[in-house]
Amino acid sequence: MKQRIGGTIASLALAGLLVLSGCNDPAEAPAAPASDPAVETAPSAAAAPVAATSPDPHVGAAPSGDPEPEPDAEASATPAPRKVAHLRPQDECAGLPGWRAFRARLADAIARRDSKALVALTAPDVTLDYGGGHGHDELTRRLSAPQTGTALWSDLATIMPMGCDTRDGLLVIPWFFWNVPESADPGEAMLATGAAVPLLSRAKADADPVATLDWEIVTLQPGFDAARRFTAVETEDGLKGQVETRNLRSVLARRMIVERGDAGWQVTAIVAGD
Repeated sequence: MKQRIGGTIASLALAGLLVLSGCNDPAEAPAAPASDPAVETAPSAAAAPVAATSPDPHVGAAPSGDPEPEPDAEASATPAPRKVAHLRPQDECAGLPGWRAFRARLADAIARRDSKALVALTAPDVTLDYGGGHGHDELTRRLSAPQTGTALWSDLATIMPMGCDTRDGLLVIPWFFWNVPESADPGEAMLATGAAVPLLSRAKADADPVATLDWEIVTLQPGFDAARRFTAVETEDGLKGQVETRNLRSVLARRMIVERGDAGWQVTAIVAGD
């Protein structure tokens, strides 16, 4: 009886040793049947991706010797396109008979600040304001005035490169005057006169830009003072900031109206306001 029990215990011990030996030796593990597709295609636990389920962003990252490419900072910083109207100067008058030659004489007289030459290109009853100012004599007086004359010449030189529009036989310089959106309030609307006018976060030349204005209408904010270097405005798409006042022009600022009559082209009005 003792021999039988001793033999049984020895057999169990030997079996346990064989089991442990098989677990430690991968060569002895039974292979999965080649005909089982689930076993053939399923990835092993060691090969399973970790980064997908781990909250640690460094888990599953590329080795330090081969870093992942960083995102393009310049591309990510590119602002979304803005939905605003641009009133870039255009010349709708170039094809009209005799206009180019007349415009060249007009531009030359203004560039030389030649009162006699400019007056010769205007109608005898040229309108100069909405309060009754008109005629060659009054225009000559205004062009020759010490202070107002300088401002008038400078303003005429400013609008000459701003294009020309034509309607019903009339021409206007600058072009934008007849193209301001109807939604704009003429009393508060200003045009940013340039393709890259900074809209700044503060009234400082070195302030961070909010956006770049491209010949677009902006609305004056309360407290406008033409003598200040910076003016608070709001854009058509709701951006607010500061713009250098010299880069803004009222949509009702001075313009020239030109008509073609029996004597050819003539400036019939040099006016500002509404």
